[in-house]
Amino acid sequence: MGPLGVWEMVFLFVLALLILGPRKLPELGRSIGKGMAEFRRASNELRSTFEREMNTLEQEKQSLSTEVAQVNSAATDYTYPSSNDYTYDDYSYSYDSTSSDSAPQAAESNPAPTSNSPGESPTNTESEVKT
Repeated sequence: MGPLGVWEMVFLFVLALLILGPRKLPELGRSIGKGMAEFRRASNELRSTFEREMNTLEQEKQSLSTEVAQVNSAATDYTYPSSNDYTYDDYSYSYDSTSSDSAPQAAESNPAPTSNSPGESPTNTESEVKT
C-alpha cells in the first residue's frame, strides 16, 4: 500500500461529490484545510518548544561541567598545611604525679615468687602477696 495515485484520487473525489453533493464538498474541503493548518501549527510549536528546552538543558550541562572543572582544579591546587606549622604551646596539660609514682611502688612492694628447687613451692605464699 503506497501513496495514492491519480486515478485513486479522482475516484475519491467523485465518490465524495456523489455522497455529499456540490454544496457540502467545498465546506468539507475548507474544514479539512483548517484542521491540517492547525495540526501543522501545533506540531511546529511543539517542535520549537522541544528544541528550546533541549538547548536550555545543554547550556545547564555546560555550566555545570565548567563549575565541576573549577571545583576540581581548586581541590588539586589546595595545599595542606604541614605539621611544622602547628604550635603545641597552646596545649598545656599537666600529668598527675601520684598516678605515675604509684605504679612502680606497687611493683616493688610485691616481689616475684622465687623457687629454691624444681619441686619446691615458691617462698612467697598467697597471704604475703596480697598484703
